[in-house]
Amino acid sequence: MTNLKQARNEGKLDQFIAEREGEKADPDAFNRAVQAMVQKSPAVPKASSPRNPDD
Repeated sequence: MTNLKQARNEGKLDQFIAEREGEKADPDAFNRAVQAMVQKSPAVPKASSPRNPDD
């Protein structure tokens, strides 16, 4: 059995998919993972501008 990285590098994605044909996934776990990836980061305060040394 190959892993996804090997399958991509060797151009064998069809074989990778075929090897996992009967696997069942947890749709709730998938949705949680996708939501975690797309959540925005908290807002970062704007950086202050550099001070003018002539002030």
